[in-house]
Amino acid sequence: MAPQSPRPDRHLDSERGFLEVAGRDPDRPLRDQLLGFRDLVSADMDWADSRKRRFRRRASVVRVAALLLTAASTVVLGIQEIPARASIALPMVALVTVLTGLETFFNWRSRWVLMEETRYNLNRIRDEMDYYIVGTPTAELSRERLQEFFDRHQTTWADASRRWIEFRRLDRPPQSPEIRA
Repeated sequence: MAPQSPRPDRHLDSERGFLEVAGRDPDRPLRDQLLGFRDLVSADMDWADSRKRRFRRRASVVRVAALLLTAASTVVLGIQEIPARASIALPMVALVTVLTGLETFFNWRSRWVLMEETRYNLNRIRDEMDYYIVGTPTAELSRERLQEFFDRHQTTWADASRRWIEFRRLDRPPQSPEIRA
């Protein structure tokens, strides 16, 4: 049997929330609740990955296009045999300015890095949950640990949201926590 590929709409699970992902039965065993929450964290990781890929692709395209246009305009200006070389190079330089403005406005690179950090934090939560679920007998599982995992999950998303709002408010890239004074 071939391995199943992830569902294409898996990121939608992240947007549906824990109640929908884990099920509406309030009397589910704690182990099933932990596994359901783990599924939500995995869906959040998929969601962050999809955004990370989108932002990385856009940031890379803009950066490479600006670099190529800058180099090409310099080469065009340096070749004496090209008639009206300034007429060719000037639009290239103008495009570089537009691309740089787009990157500054949308800031895809900072958003890419933010999703990378969010993905890393979610991965740590899921890894710790996996270890806890696998290494703890069912009778010793605790609701307090589930609450700890949930609190860390909420903190991860609150931090990502706060940094994004701060970035948009200040119209500059968010700083990583290590850089802040």
